[in-house]
Amino acid sequence: MRGLKLILGVSAALGMAACSADWPQRLGYHAVQNAGQLQCQKAMSNDCERRQSYDAYQREREQLQ
Repeated sequence: MRGLKLILGVSAALGMAACSADWPQRLGYHAVQNAGQLQCQKAMSNDCERRQSYDAYQREREQLQ
């Protein structure tokens, strides 16, 4: 639980540092991605997938529209 709070705190700081209009979405995206990564690591899985960046995620979403 402590690790998750640290990850969320760092994500919040990075999101606010970006100072962009989409920072709430960016922060939420990173929080969900980091939580998923943490769960995968806790399960001691060797095949934790690499998470795509928020910018790559947004580009992919725009292409689908």
